[in-house]
Amino acid sequence: MRNRKDNMKQTLHSIAASAVFALIATTTFAQYKCTDYHLFNCQPSGDKRFSENGQSKSAMVQVGRETELNIIIYSGQDYRITVCHDDNVLGEQLAIRLVEKIRVSHDDPTEVTTQEPVMDEAGNKTGTSQEVRTKQNQRVYEEEEKVLWDNTANNMATSVEFSCASSKRIAVEIVAPGNAAAKPKRKGETNDIGCVGILIEHMPTPALGF
Repeated sequence: MRNRKDNMKQTLHSIAASAVFALIATTTFAQYKCTDYHLFNCQPSGDKRFSENGQSKSAMVQVGRETELNIIIYSGQDYRITVCHDDNVLGEQLAIRLVEKIRVSHDDPTEVTTQEPVMDEAGNKTGTSQEVRTKQNQRVYEEEEKVLWDNTANNMATSVEFSCASSKRIAVEIVAPGNAAAKPKRKGETNDIGCVGILIEHMPTPALGF
């Protein structure tokens, strides 16, 4: 009887270990599939002067959760940013924004309390002290966002081209609405996580005019 129980426990442990391994393997496989998603699914520009930028990237994105890719764009360059995604999971259209990160400063008035000695009429210390409250401005730095482009105001476009007049740090922000009819492709896979690729291309801004 003990042998049968021991065998049953061992079998259950083996099944549990196999399930954990399968889940890890599925997640790893999904991440692997997403690594080069932009290379095989994002449509590059037909203009041969554009070349792929090394900041291009693909990742797994969850439905309803904002995801962003921070990049640096440089002055004197034209850029083309294209986003492609697994619409079977993430839905037909993504909300895409280009946002500039701006570091701004402002003075924040704060109240400071100090202990100062009490003086007599002759200007001598009396041996006692009193609280004195004063206001001082403290320099505070915060990061603000400036929306440069929003595809919800541009027919839900998945690509945009622009010239960069000054170097700056921007973020490509993405939100996926999801596909209500999506079903897991394999046992253990979720139906709310899919691949998104961001293909970034650049070229020197052409010298136009006289």
